[in-house]
Amino acid sequence: WRLVNTDHVEVAWRIRSIQLFSDDACTEPLDSTPNVTGRAFASEAADMTGADYAFALRTPRGWESVDPCVPGACHFGFEFADASVAVRCALLQQGEDGFHAGAVTLQRGDAGSAGPWADVVTWRGVPDGRAKMALACPARPVVDDAEVAACRNEDDRSQECPVQCQTGFGALEPRLRCLNGVWYAPECLPMGSLVRLVARAPQLIKPYWVVLDVSLYRSPDCTDVIRMDGTPISSGEYVIKYASYHPTNVWDGDASTSWASKTPCEPGGCYLGFRFKNPPDAIGCVRIEHPEGRQYAATEVSVETLGATGWERLSEVVVRLLPTAKEEL
Repeated sequence: WRLVNTDHVEVAWRIRSIQLFSDDACTEPLDSTPNVTGRAFASEAADMTGADYAFALRTPRGWESVDPCVPGACHFGFEFADASVAVRCALLQQGEDGFHAGAVTLQRGDAGSAGPWADVVTWRGVPDGRAKMALACPARPVVDDAEVAACRNEDDRSQECPVQCQTGFGALEPRLRCLNGVWYAPECLPMGSLVRLVARAPQLIKPYWVVLDVSLYRSPDCTDVIRMDGTPISSGEYVIKYASYHPTNVWDGDASTSWASKTPCEPGGCYLGFRFKNPPDAIGCVRIEHPEGRQYAATEVSVETLGATGWERLSEVVVRLLPTAKEEL
């Protein structure tokens, strides 16, 4: 059994780890221990990497192709000593941009990696990092606090089912989907339990949007502060080895810590927020503190909350952006 890149890999194809399973739900792992239950093999590997390492889940070394891979040029696989073994699902950990294949084909061959090889399935839209892929959608999962309507089937690996949350609950994406043989279920949460602040202006915040501190208040005059009991959320944070820009930092009351967006922000593209254990009874005012210097700041921010079918804008909420232009002068 082997995987072949169906998409172009720009720099090198990196497979950090892989697990193979005999069922579509990825619950019954196949013993793929190199030199014990079979043989790992792959295209020519870069220095200090090898096919064996990708099956050793406790090492980050993995396998990496020695060159970029045009479609169909690189492969990675395992030859089982037991010829009756059948692969139905794979957990794959690839590299990031330039080091991952966005589409891969699972092939089966006769004994010996020379083939001939027969295509079993092609998985498309495979993300970088960790991905799960199966030959067919397993049994449809239950969605709590919701009713699931009849599903539309595109093929064995693709289904989509409308979801109706119960009264008082909402979902950001009210549909149940099976992609590449894997179910992705929405979460029906109490309405109002998710709140986010979305940068709407300027046209570009570059290199990233930086926020020092945020406070929510029940009253429009920014009094009666809301207790933050739950989990911070964001569109993504800037990652660097020796510092933290996690969204937790904006809710800690400490202006010496901060959140920074993962990327530059165009209108509507970046947000930070909070998932409450219990929805606040009202939000009247939001206070957002930026660092000095307009290059890191949003000049317009919308406040949105979870409604019955997704995000709903709270247009009446007062938004105070600090420092003001007068304070900076």
